[in-house]
Amino acid sequence: MDLIVELRFGSHLYGTATPQSDVDFKAVYIPAARDILLQRVRGAISRPSDKAPGEKNAPGAVDHDMHSLQRYLELLAEGQTMALDMLFAPDSAMTRPPAPLWREIQANAPRLVTRRASAFVRYCRQQANKYGIKGSRVAAARKALTLLSEQEALHGAGAKLDSAAAALEQLAETTPHVALVDIEVQPGRTIRHLEVCERKASFQATLKNARELTERLVEGYGQRALDAEQQEGVDWKALSHAVRIGRQAIELYETGRIVFPLASAEHLRLIKLGRLPYAAVAAEIEQLVEAVEAAAARAAIPASPDTAAMEALVREAYRRQILESEA
Repeated sequence: MDLIVELRFGSHLYGTATPQSDVDFKAVYIPAARDILLQRVRGAISRPSDKAPGEKNAPGAVDHDMHSLQRYLELLAEGQTMALDMLFAPDSAMTRPPAPLWREIQANAPRLVTRRASAFVRYCRQQANKYGIKGSRVAAARKALTLLSEQEALHGAGAKLDSAAAALEQLAETTPHVALVDIEVQPGRTIRHLEVCERKASFQATLKNARELTERLVEGYGQRALDAEQQEGVDWKALSHAVRIGRQAIELYETGRIVFPLASAEHLRLIKLGRLPYAAVAAEIEQLVEAVEAAAARAAIPASPDTAAMEALVREAYRRQILESEA
């Protein structure tokens, strides 16, 4: 295989590294000609540091992840944050001069970066839901729980959620963070779901199951509020990632690129070290979710990537690899 680019990733790229930070390397490679011809190209190759299952990386631990050119461009087309971070990484993050092909990829950034960067929005929402204790979310979850408990008593625990459709429609119309969404389960067939603070329950599920799911959501909010007050059980690293990704998303949507190291690096480092009030960070994440969604709606960048250009990059690179191996 031939490396196209290899760079230091994670906190060392963002500018948020601390003495406890591990070291991540990301790379993009062109597979060997033999693997291309035999169709056995590995999309990703990981070489993690030595550690027990479930154990966190020790300070200074080294992880290597490599992606084939085709897989990397697929991730970029999906709007995955890792691929976007790599695309805009500065030369100072690279372990060696990149191949000319990487410069070509970077030059084509306006054709490859799109509003499909939904992973940004999704991640921010997940973190806001996981760590946020915003009153409106708690109130919505409790209101949904009350209604589901009433409907369960009325129709029976084994009744389907669909039996409470009218009451749920009214709840969704009048309550923020509650919605009814239709999800396609197979071509031409959708199933309605109740969504409460991004948690979903199918209308084919029982009222008991939906009530228990919402009950766990309410209990979780209560525990997080207590943990926040006592500053316990808070995953500060995850919170810093949520704030970072939210800010990166806004920058990407507004400018079409991301600049490293991040301008907010010191702020993110303070969050990561747990030196800012939890309530303030949770509120920032909540605000970022709304700001990211607004920025995505008005972004001038393309709605979808130039897949023809991506395919041409892969086709030419792989063709050249095969020809050179036969020379």
